[in-house]
Formats: sequence, C-alpha cells, structure tokens
Amino acid sequence: MGSDTETVAARLWRDRVQIREQERNDAQVRARLAEEEVAILVAENDRLTAENARLRALLNPDAPRVRAETERQMQALKAALMPLLIQPAGTMNS
Repeated sequence: MGSDTETVAARLWRDRVQIREQERNDAQVRARLAEEEVAILVAENDRLTAENARLRALLNPDAPRVRAETERQMQALKAALMPLLIQPAGTMNS
C-alpha cells in the first residue's frame, strides 16, 4: 500500500509540474503576442505622429518662424521685467 501511495503521489506531482509548465508556456506565448502587438502599435503611432507633423506643416507653414518670434518676444519681456522684480519694495514708487 505504501508503494501505491508513493506512485499516486508521484503521478499527482508529475501532473502538477506538467500543468505548471503548460501554464508557463501559455503565458510566454501571450507575452510574445503582446510584445508583437505593442511593436505594431508603436510603429503605427510613429507613422501617425509623422503624418500629424506633415499636416500641421501644410496647415501653418510659418509655425516655426512664428514660434521663434514669440519666444524672442517673451525673452525681451522677461529681460525688461526682471529689473523691476528685483528692485527693493520701497524703490518701486520713486
């Protein structure tokens, strides 16, 4: 009877190991499929980003120049305001 119990226990253990291996294999397959899907989505996102940039350039071809001008104006405004901000409070009304 002891040997039958060992045989049953060994079989149960072996079955459990096989189930775990199958679960691991299934998880690896799902992970690989998910990685492939992510790669496809990243490529599509990159393509759409490039297409958006192209369309924006067609819609407003002066955008880089306008942005540069705005940044220049902001820097000039900052340079004009900084001396006023660092003056002591009592000297602002003089």
